[in-house]
Amino acid sequence: MLKTLILRKKMNKLLIQENILQVIKEKVPNKTILVNILVELLNIEKEAVYRRIRGEVAFSFAEVALIVKKFDISLDGIISNTISSKSRPFQLKMINHFNPNEVDYAMMKQYNGILQDAVDDPTSELVDCTSVFPMQLLSGYQYLERLQLLKNIYESGQTNMVKTFEEVFFNERMRALVDECSRLTRKIKDAYYIFDPLIFQYWVNDIIYFRNIDLINEEEVRCLKKEMEQFLFNLEKSATLGIDKETGNNLHFYIASINFNVSMCSLKLNDYRISLIKTFVFNNFTSLDIESYDLVKQRTNSMFRSSTLISVSGERQRKIYFDRQREIINVL
Repeated sequence: MLKTLILRKKMNKLLIQENILQVIKEKVPNKTILVNILVELLNIEKEAVYRRIRGEVAFSFAEVALIVKKFDISLDGIISNTISSKSRPFQLKMINHFNPNEVDYAMMKQYNGILQDAVDDPTSELVDCTSVFPMQLLSGYQYLERLQLLKNIYESGQTNMVKTFEEVFFNERMRALVDECSRLTRKIKDAYYIFDPLIFQYWVNDIIYFRNIDLINEEEVRCLKKEMEQFLFNLEKSATLGIDKETGNNLHFYIASINFNVSMCSLKLNDYRISLIKTFVFNNFTSLDIESYDLVKQRTNSMFRSSTLISVSGERQRKIYFDRQREIINVL
């Protein structure tokens, strides 16, 4: 009994350390800046800080007190996440892309900062199981980006914010941040995409619905159809080559055999292990917790086994898939 209590106490202490590390990494995603802050705050050498960040040495009680005060961290939240090893910490990142404030800009900059740190990582990896095409694949497709933005606004539940397609666009500042995010994401060395088998059908359904409620007019439908056809053509070329022509990085495309109950994504970037559970169109539940990353990876690995490869070697399956998507788009 005593041995069990001692073991449980050690596990809780370890989880507290993990949760503190996750919170401060989220608040200061740039590792170099974070290390310098902790060196000054804790009055210890850089190597000692690195050992704490790697989890080799635990923060002392006095150090935890300083960190909590400096970073405005809720100890109640930290401790509550240690109650059960079945609970893993996630945060909902709700960025308003259409009508952003300074907090929204800061959250975008924070995420871009993490991606920037990984630009030169030769082992960086993205695995994205999705029913919505991610923004890095839509970069340069103005109408398709705006369709995603319109859907995001519509799904937000704020009926007073619902606009027509003509009124929906990123402002100049958010446009620059979204473009930067797309550019940096495409620098990831290996990107694996598992698409919901109805991903193009969902697009067509959205367009038809928005047209029926007069949020999209007939001319905009024609422009969307034309851009979808161009996107499909370029996606097929990328699938054939298996690389991003602009960056030279590897692209792997799969089509799932079953529809997704939830879309999810994992990122391996230098020391970061990031997992994302997707909500709405643009927003995610996000975690830097390693066990959360492992759980998401386990799920995505199982999706690979039940999906069909359509990039590089899957020539027959690729032709069948893209011919079918052209038929779906022609409904418009």
